[in-house]
Amino acid sequence: MTQRTDEDGGLTGRVALVTGAGKGIGAATAVQLAAAGARVALAARTDGDLAKIAAFIHESGGEALPVRCDVTDEAAVDNLFREVGDRLGPVDVLVNNAGQALAGPFHEQATADWRRVLDANLVSTLLCARAALRDMRPRGRGVIVNVASVSGVAGVEKLPGLCVYAAAKAGVIAFSEALAAEARPHGVRVLCVSPGAVKTDGLRAVAPPELVEKAMTPGRVAGVIAFLCGDVASAVTGSNVVVWGPPAAAAAPPT
Repeated sequence: MTQRTDEDGGLTGRVALVTGAGKGIGAATAVQLAAAGARVALAARTDGDLAKIAAFIHESGGEALPVRCDVTDEAAVDNLFREVGDRLGPVDVLVNNAGQALAGPFHEQATADWRRVLDANLVSTLLCARAALRDMRPRGRGVIVNVASVSGVAGVEKLPGLCVYAAAKAGVIAFSEALAAEARPHGVRVLCVSPGAVKTDGLRAVAPPELVEKAMTPGRVAGVIAFLCGDVASAVTGSNVVVWGPPAAAAAPPT
């Protein structure tokens, strides 16, 4: 057996919190972080999904703490970080993966629906990042990875009907770049990952079947996120990493 070293990722014993961890990219990321030695807190709105992923991690020899949370609610986010701190310790790694899409002609959409999408994708990222920095800044270390989308990347062809989602994800990318500059002097790295098409329930709800068939697995994206969270990527901050590869098979948790 090969002994784990910092060069293997530097995640052993670190406390990692993943939002939107009940399925898809979030679930796959939680599994990969746990496999790398992190003590992982799983946040999502559905108890059943959280229980399934936590059980998968435990059966694989990892440590997982499922916490039901609506990360668009400020008080709920504060309670989430308090519970994780009490049970696992202060957060070393935050993966902001929670999000929601809204599909349909822009001119037909209600303002309340726009706000729901902005809250789910952008406001949740702001709330969790602020809470994480309260743990990270005093200790002079930490990593925040915000999951955006190629829908928010300038110059990439967009799917029709996703205007508000694209605006929200562009906001996540810009926020990540700005926060990286602010957090760097305090030893905290901030990065953004923008996946292309990924086989998730969210994609199936808004994309044609032929696009879903060609999409990546969540595990492909999770591998990049896990790498960025580790010490092997300690020289990387402020970057938006576009992940858009072929749909090769990859290990993933049950979703």
